[in-house]
Amino acid sequence: MATGLSIATNLLSNAVQLNLDNNQTQLQTVVTQLSSGLRINTAADDPSGNAIATNLTSQYEAFNQASQNVQNANNAAQVALGALTQQTDILQRIRTLAVEAASDVNSSSDRINLQAEVSQLLLEVNRIAQDTNFNGQQLLDGSHQGDQSGTEAYFTITANAALEAVGAQSGGTKNSTGFLIASVAVTADAFFTSANTADETIEVQVVANTTNPTAATPELEVTQYNSSTSATTTTFLSLGIAAQQTFTASLNGAAGINNGITLHFSTPTIGDIGQTAYLKISKYVAPSNYATAPAFNFQSGANEGDVIQLGIAATNTNTLRISNVNLAVSSSSNPSLAAEDAIGQLDIALQTLTTQQAQLGAVVVRLGIDQDNDNTAAVNLQASESNIADLNVGQATTEFTKLQLLVQVGTSVLAQSNANAQSVLTLFR
Repeated sequence: MATGLSIATNLLSNAVQLNLDNNQTQLQTVVTQLSSGLRINTAADDPSGNAIATNLTSQYEAFNQASQNVQNANNAAQVALGALTQQTDILQRIRTLAVEAASDVNSSSDRINLQAEVSQLLLEVNRIAQDTNFNGQQLLDGSHQGDQSGTEAYFTITANAALEAVGAQSGGTKNSTGFLIASVAVTADAFFTSANTADETIEVQVVANTTNPTAATPELEVTQYNSSTSATTTTFLSLGIAAQQTFTASLNGAAGINNGITLHFSTPTIGDIGQTAYLKISKYVAPSNYATAPAFNFQSGANEGDVIQLGIAATNTNTLRISNVNLAVSSSSNPSLAAEDAIGQLDIALQTLTTQQAQLGAVVVRLGIDQDNDNTAAVNLQASESNIADLNVGQATTEFTKLQLLVQVGTSVLAQSNANAQSVLTLFR
């Protein structure tokens, strides 16, 4: 529709100002984007995109922190592994000393000297267990052992004489094994579940008949050594030609618990005199209480529940069951029995340490994989957030140039539109 000349309303100027305002607003937005490098600077720029980008940012920042958590956990595990390696070296040295002390060519004073070093090494085992920490958190004192499974009682047979299958083991084992002239039977399956089983070494030796040296039938000397109390009990069994006798070792069983080892002996001969065998008994260890010594928890991922637990059992001389190792203890019948027992105890302790090292090593491998996963997730999530929130600089620069020109042209046109109204004055001439 055609319009006439108007002084009250400058329609041309209003139209130019409207477009100029729009272009200036868009130019301001592009300038903000170019200066920040972001396409989304406020929720108004892209409401849904801003929500998605914010969530992705939270995720990748959390994964980056989780990766650092895992690295710290890995560092703590490495410290613990180093300390366990030192303890293992110490136990191997003590075992070497026990092997040396088990030879009867050593005098009592020799064993006392060997025990002097053993005592210091045992103190060092305890010091390492007590002092090993990471960032003030104790690692090997059992304060963060978590839920550790129990260890069933078991026994092993060692001998310096040929083994002979003359019977069968019972009470939870299936192998048919005999030693010397004896077979071993656990008295009922309760042996494997009793918490009162002691660490013991039983030595069985065929000796000449002490009550009647001229008798043709030798007898058995059964020596029972309690590792916990260093007490030695010796029993002589006189066996008849056609007889088979039984010796039951009491293992500190509680009332009502059938807790012992029964040795069934056949008839020894004069040719068996001097033959010796050992029965090593390892006590039952109850599971640890998770509530009183919770395991370490490491937040290993970005979300609630992404947790890795690391439990490290105590590795002091008590938990390793070597606190009573004493090479200087001797009995009249066998002065090296304590050293023999120490060898077996140290084997058990070394097995405990190597199991702990294997578990920690497996955790370290898992932590490494978890850290790689965290890093990969963080990179991918950040890339996704970048695609949404970051600015396409080339496209924005083109838009900036266009809007800058439009604003400049608009400003010029606005000046012309304002001057156009002055043409009305020519009508009064």
